Amino acid sequence: MEYDDIIGNKKILAILEQVKNGKSLIRMKLLGMDYEQLTIIGDFRNTGKAMYLLIDCPNGFADMTGDASRQIQCEFTGSDKLSYCFYADIARIDQNNIWVLFPDLIRRRQLRRDFRVDVPYGTQMVFKKHEVLLKNQVINLSLGGAFGVIISARNMVQPVWPLCAGDAVTDIELTFRSKHSEQRVSIRKARIVRFEENQDLRGYCCAIHFVNMDKPEEKALTELIYVIQREYLQKRLPVAD
Repeated sequence: MEYDDIIGNKKILAILEQVKNGKSLIRMKLLGMDYEQLTIIGDFRNTGKAMYLLIDCPNGFADMTGDASRQIQCEFTGSDKLSYCFYADIARIDQNNIWVLFPDLIRRRQLRRDFRVDVPYGTQMVFKKHEVLLKNQVINLSLGGAFGVIISARNMVQPVWPLCAGDAVTDIELTFRSKHSEQRVSIRKARIVRFEENQDLRGYCCAIHFVNMDKPEEKALTELIYVIQREYLQKRLPVAD
C-alpha cells in the first residue's frame, strides 16, 4: 500500500533548497504529452508578485509545449531517501530555464510496509529459538521487519548459534525506550531472513521479517514509526510552519 504525506508552507522551500544545492536529479514529466526527462533545479526567483522555481530547460523542451498542458510533474529522492512529488504550472520558458510557479505543496511517498526508519538507541527485540532467549539491539525497522545485532543469548548450552536464515521464531517483543516513556509491541511470528557475523558492528546481525501481527499491534507500530520519522525530519529540516 502506498501513502502520501503532504508537506506545505515554508518546509517546501527548505526541501527544494536541499535538492538545488545538492544538484539532485529530478524526473520531469510534461502533462498531456509522452515526455519525460531528467533535469535539475537551477534557482529560485521572487519577482515581488510571485515566487518561481527555475528548472534547467532540456534541449527541445520548448518545442514540446505548443499544444500540451502547461503543467509539469516533478519527482525526486530527498536526502531522507524518500520519494517526493509535486506539480507546477509553467509561467514561461527562456533559453536556459523553465519558469514554473512555486508549488503549494509537495507529496512525500513511501510504500507503507517498506517504510524503514533508524530507531532510537536502546530499542530492543527479544525472542526465543530452541529455548534460547535472544536479545537483539534494533538498528532499523519497518512494518515488514527489523534489523539489529544480537547483544545477549541466555540458556545457550552449546557454542553453536541456534539461528540461521529461514528459521521461524515466535512471541517476539519490541521495546522502545525514550527519556519519558517505554512502549512495547508484540509480534506473533517472524522469520529469520539473514543471520551473519558483522565485523563493523562487532557481533552477529539478524534481519527478521514479520509474518504475523495482530491489528492493534500493527497500528501501534505504525504510529511509532511515524513519530520516529517526524522527529528525524524535524532535525533535518528545522523550519517553522
